[in-house]
Amino acid sequence: YFLVSIFNFFKVQYLIGAAGVSGFGSKSTADEVTENCDLRSTTAIITGATSGIGAETSRVLAKRGARLIFPARNVKAAEEAKGRIVSEFPETEIIVMELDLSSMSSVRSFVAGFESLHLPLNLLINNAGRLAHEHAISEDGIEVTFATNYLGHFLLTNLLLKKMIQAAEETGVQGRIVNVTSGIHGWFTGDLIEYLRLISQPKCQFDATRAYALSKLANVLHTKELSSRLQKIGANVTVNCVHPGVVKTRLTRDREGLLTDLVFFLTSKLLKTVPQAAATTCYVATNPRLVNVSGKYFTDCNETTPSGLGSNSSEATKLWAASEILVTQHPKAAFDPFN
Repeated sequence: YFLVSIFNFFKVQYLIGAAGVSGFGSKSTADEVTENCDLRSTTAIITGATSGIGAETSRVLAKRGARLIFPARNVKAAEEAKGRIVSEFPETEIIVMELDLSSMSSVRSFVAGFESLHLPLNLLINNAGRLAHEHAISEDGIEVTFATNYLGHFLLTNLLLKKMIQAAEETGVQGRIVNVTSGIHGWFTGDLIEYLRLISQPKCQFDATRAYALSKLANVLHTKELSSRLQKIGANVTVNCVHPGVVKTRLTRDREGLLTDLVFFLTSKLLKTVPQAAATTCYVATNPRLVNVSGKYFTDCNETTPSGLGSNSSEATKLWAASEILVTQHPKAAFDPFN
């Protein structure tokens, strides 16, 4: 997984950190890309904010004045992350709420709780990610990596859309949704629905990397289809997806060991730092150049092109239809989105 991920590093532009048309590049940090941002009127929900890229994204948005909502499976870790930010920026308002993205009932409970706060919602960053190395099925009968990385975010976003559209209408400020994906989405080939059906069975031949790639491809396709739907209804909300780059974060915690440590040691000069990895998310979430830019894929703070499958509109529409069915199923129902 890590060795193949290094391929992208050998592009000269990446290695030297050359700026693209945005004025930023692979070496830019989240602090740098938000230097002139004033987010004091912004309320943002950030999943996966307790560590790694999510924690740095949250720190920088707080620095720029945003009110933050931290949905977290581990509430204690979220409170600790909140404490670190508040100690640095005492005026920051952060609200911690419980959310397990692999559980559709938990997603619905979180949204109900957030709505009870009667706050606006201007920014949604779907950042949380999981790479389950052992095969597991969620309480809703879905392979857990896909359920966490994609399906939970799909439902969360859909349930929050009305709130975001309303905030944009009332303030005139465009709402933004950022889906954090990965360049590994391009590794998946084949029939994504059929593969999801296969790995959502109790016993199957499970490839953790392929399952992760599927979930990240789903993030890209979700972005494409959601953007189309938002434009059709004239909503003043955009959605884009970002590949943050490769950085050693807690996503790799189950793979700690000699091989992983060796790979990271050999590539330490090529890996992004966490502040660099958070830059593209922060750029897409805040930069005024991206008003009305939607349905795009960004890496190193510049727009680029996803995989062929990730660019396929019919695949995006098919996945959306299956997803709508999956999030309305009864827990532990057999996975069959077309029956």
